[in-house]
Amino acid sequence: MSTSALRRGFTILEILIVILVFALLATLAILSLRSSRLRLRDAQRISDVTILRTALSQFWLEKASYPASGGVNLGQPGTNTEVFTAEGFAAAREAKPPIYLPRVPIGPKLNEYYRYRGAADGYSIRFQTESETTLGKANVYYAHASGIDQKDEEK
Repeated sequence: MSTSALRRGFTILEILIVILVFALLATLAILSLRSSRLRLRDAQRISDVTILRTALSQFWLEKASYPASGGVNLGQPGTNTEVFTAEGFAAAREAKPPIYLPRVPIGPKLNEYYRYRGAADGYSIRFQTESETTLGKANVYYAHASGIDQKDEEK
């Protein structure tokens, strides 16, 4: 019997190469998944802020002013900002019609809230992106009636 006929199975080197290839593919998949999650959360933030801006525009059309606040985290427990009504942000149990938003959006991550600050003639909603978006690089942004920028001004 020749030695080549007795040789069956894999060598340790072949097994290590296969494990290395699988590890490399798994690493690439995890990195791609992480990047997709960042982009998905940023898209959710931008969508939430657009919804808030639309509701605030409806409020402006009815009241010719915005809800006044020195600063509040929208939707955070204890802040009584779960819904948006004609009287401004309120607790869900105290909501009276008309209701512009039956549920004020909160950030996509745990304990992430949008920060609202407003006066009769303007507002700003603070939020932060994690990756590059149509707004620019990952950074803190402020939404206003006139658009979204990086200036914390009530306009």
